[in-house]
Amino acid sequence: MELEQVFSIVNSTAFFSWIFLFVFYKKKWVFQAIFSGVFVLMALTYLFFIIKGLGGESQGGFDSLANVKALFSSDEAVLAGWIHYLVFDLFVGMWIVQDGKKRGINRWVLLPCLLGTFMLGPVGLLLYIIIRSVHLKRFPHSPYDEELVS
Repeated sequence: MELEQVFSIVNSTAFFSWIFLFVFYKKKWVFQAIFSGVFVLMALTYLFFIIKGLGGESQGGFDSLANVKALFSSDEAVLAGWIHYLVFDLFVGMWIVQDGKKRGINRWVLLPCLLGTFMLGPVGLLLYIIIRSVHLKRFPHSPYDEELVS
């Protein structure tokens, strides 16, 4: 399969997963399908392309920006990196929906957080942390605070 086809498939899969996550946020099957289906398939696809892209003759490393750039100089490695973003952003989106639902935060209030996470990753998570803090009337000082992770 061509890399462009794989790119289109993983993008479409992630996009529709986000739509299902927002529309069917109260349905358990959505979380099960994304967690057990989409994540597994995307992780296997990632694994295939990261091995192919970083295997053997790849150069670079994680010790400098120039070396990271060199590490991702093959199209397969870039595709694997993109899949990495798609999966982790979607996982964060699932957490936002679950946590927001548990805390009684309206899904329409969560929509900008989900869009932000979908498009800008950490910016959407930051927005959710701010909204969550306002809703709880306190800023989370520790991820282990029982009131914040229950």
